[in-house]
Amino acid sequence: MDTSSRISKIRNRERERLPGPPWLKAVQGALLKCTYAVLDYAQTGLIAAVFIFKMMEWWYQSAEERMSAPTVYPPPPPPPPPKVAEDGIPLPPDRTICPLCSQKRANPSVVSVSGFVFCYACIHKYVSQYKRCPVTLMPADIDQIRRLFHDM
Repeated sequence: MDTSSRISKIRNRERERLPGPPWLKAVQGALLKCTYAVLDYAQTGLIAAVFIFKMMEWWYQSAEERMSAPTVYPPPPPPPPPKVAEDGIPLPPDRTICPLCSQKRANPSVVSVSGFVFCYACIHKYVSQYKRCPVTLMPADIDQIRRLFHDM
């Protein structure tokens, strides 16, 4: 409060010291008053202008994003499982049994061309010898055998 009264006193003294006839003093005083008003509210006006600008930027940006947003499609269904070949080895009813050795799988591994799981030693030996998946008879290579890791 003290600062604002001091500032208003200084401004009044400056308006009183203006040279010239009364009509010129009135014009100069009005211009000085306008200048002081602009200077007093410049910071507030600048903050308000930046706020309004940012709000308009946000408003129009979100409208553009809504218009250009890609349509969300449901994920495609999984591909059908490979068919067991008639000449291939049959799958055991228990999924934890290796189709090659008919034992519980040790070091489960998958042939990536078909997706069937075997013991690593069994499938490695079979693919090395016959160069195909034992169930689907699809061509396979040793590089297409992947080890499966899981917690039980």
